[in-house]
Amino acid sequence: MKLSKELNLHTNRKELGFFPKYELIASHCFRRSFATNYYKKIPTPILINITGHSKESLFLTYINKREDKDANADLFMKFYEQINKDKQPQIKLVKTAN
Repeated sequence: MKLSKELNLHTNRKELGFFPKYELIASHCFRRSFATNYYKKIPTPILINITGHSKESLFLTYINKREDKDANADLFMKFYEQINKDKQPQIKLVKTAN
């Protein structure tokens, strides 16, 4: 039993009382837990699409996370190195004549 406010269907008002937990759990609880648990494990745009948020800033507020700019920079460098791993340098050294 947990102390909580529950909607009384007869009066259409919330009432304070003790209720079994199964009466207080809604699908929304699982939606938020899923988003929080899989943040940084599943790409953020996919999670945003699943949860239905329109902006990343709203999604991060929803799961109580702040944007990690250092992690974003590290991720950028990882992708940049992967994209450029097979490229040869493009700069040519030209001797100047005196």
